[in-house]
Amino acid sequence: MPAARTSDPETSHAAARSAHKPTEVQQHILEVLRAQTDPRGLTDDDLYSAYSRRAIRNGWTVPTPQSVRSRRKELEKRGTVRFSGHYGLTDTGRKSRRWVAAS
Repeated sequence: MPAARTSDPETSHAAARSAHKPTEVQQHILEVLRAQTDPRGLTDDDLYSAYSRRAIRNGWTVPTPQSVRSRRKELEKRGTVRFSGHYGLTDTGRKSRRWVAAS
């Protein structure tokens, strides 16, 4: 967890506080995961597809698939997204974990 020393300037303290806030893309990923209705969750490919559709509809910037995967991983590390215990298939037919928003 990022932290600032008591001797650090206020800008360092502000940066440490903001490091815990989700980015815009992370917030949108959480919105997509919370809106999905399949209790098994979404694979990263499904998440990217759902995100892209919502982004186009809502005027958000559409990130790359890699960016969505990276932001989802960051959310997993924070504990706000978790593996559902189920697997799906990637667009190329490979086994892939399914993700849900943590309660």
